[in-house]
Amino acid sequence: MKKLKGIDGKLDDAWAILVKLKADNRCEYCGKAAYVKDTGRKVGMQAHHIYSRSKRSTRWLIINGISLCPAHHTLSSEFSAHKTPMEFTTWILKERGEEWFDDLTLKANTMEKLFKFEKEALLEMLLMEIKEYERTT
Repeated sequence: MKKLKGIDGKLDDAWAILVKLKADNRCEYCGKAAYVKDTGRKVGMQAHHIYSRSKRSTRWLIINGISLCPAHHTLSSEFSAHKTPMEFTTWILKERGEEWFDDLTLKANTMEKLFKFEKEALLEMLLMEIKEYERTT
């Protein structure tokens, strides 16, 4: 995926970090943590948007994210957010509940355009929350 520059890219990065921190850097489906491959390369968790990041009203909402290992994000044809979306949706609805899903759906279907100063304030809030998580763990 192409990295965005500017405030949107910084928001995307902060959002992904916080989604994974809130899940203790584990896959919320299987519970696995980041690991180091035989090559010495660290394989980490990936932050997945429940509603597409093209939905501006939910793009940087933490409740619109889930931490997944690469297999359960995009690779597994048995269960992954991208390859088996119906199974994924059924699972997450059961995990997080109908009220969460209804709230997120309502928010995803509203129009929202953030001004630059609003994005900057949101970024500051996300970064403060990241620092708080890092301080307490």
